[in-house]
Amino acid sequence: MENITSEQELKQLLQEGQINEEEYQQLLSAMDKKTSENSFSVIKDNYIKRNIPNLLWIALVSLALMILLKIAYISKTGPLMLLDAALSAVLLVGIYLGHKWAYIATILFVLIGTLAGFAKNPTYGLQIFCIDSLVFIPVLFCTNYFFPKVSKNLK
Repeated sequence: MENITSEQELKQLLQEGQINEEEYQQLLSAMDKKTSENSFSVIKDNYIKRNIPNLLWIALVSLALMILLKIAYISKTGPLMLLDAALSAVLLVGIYLGHKWAYIATILFVLIGTLAGFAKNPTYGLQIFCIDSLVFIPVLFCTNYFFPKVSKNLK
């Protein structure tokens, strides 16, 4: 018997009398189980089982420390720092999970922050760039983590 690939083909075999009702139910449940296992393995391979590159941990720890410092200095800098800390926390989670939007947002936030710093004072802009580089450079080096190559089997 050739490989059965769809429920419609199973129904056709049942109608032609090549399989009985019990065999039909067994094959149908096996197909459903195989389909759910395949879809879970795609999810598992893409998200759960992906190892975070060691270099990216530098960015994650640095960003976490920046969030804590932003929260600590809210009284001196104002409530906008709380919003900045919240956005940084969302970015931290996105980087940890390897989302593409987090990669793009990291690049944009570093560029905007550095340009804003240079607009205020060149020395301040350089300081901002050096601090943001602790997140920016590891994220750039780990581009494949955010944009993994999908094997032909998963397409």
